[in-house]
Amino acid sequence: MNAKPHRLLWLGLGALIVVSLLWDRLPSSASASRLGGLPQDGFGFASRELPLNDTETQLYRQAATVKRLYQAGGQRFVLTAIDGSRNRHAVHDPLYCFRGDGWQVAGTQDFPVSGGHAKLLKLTRSGLQTEVLFWFTNGKTRQASAWQAWRQSVLRRDTLGRYGNEPVLILLQPATSETPIWSRVFARCPFLFQL
Repeated sequence: MNAKPHRLLWLGLGALIVVSLLWDRLPSSASASRLGGLPQDGFGFASRELPLNDTETQLYRQAATVKRLYQAGGQRFVLTAIDGSRNRHAVHDPLYCFRGDGWQVAGTQDFPVSGGHAKLLKLTRSGLQTEVLFWFTNGKTRQASAWQAWRQSVLRRDTLGRYGNEPVLILLQPATSETPIWSRVFARCPFLFQL
């Protein structure tokens, strides 16, 4: 067999490996400033920062993260927003974390939000019940598919940021045992759809 085609094949494979290793190191436009624009207070709502727990700190590492307790017209909820521009593994399907933390999924349903749809999870653990509302957004669309968010992230990375913004994961959880009326929260907090 001719050695020249084999050398070219190995050379091409080596070049492909080098390019793929360097690709992650290429700078891309960071969208972390999108989270910096989240207002802490305004007409009809107020918030305060919450610290990340040890698990969240380890999981999110370099990802830009905002975690706040909001009160909007008597509705109290915790907002966690994660921008994976600097740590693409931080933005993933939230079901993995909830199941890993011992929560059982009692039900899921699509939930319409401005510009798309979210997913409403009903969770139970040791007799406790709660719900979580989440979606991924690239600033233009909102959807609840981790697969779609991953696809958008890959396209953004492959086009060096020209495709659009890195998807941000938005998680909303009740701050008390009383579940907020999400439509009222959204009426008072339209900034949730400006990310």
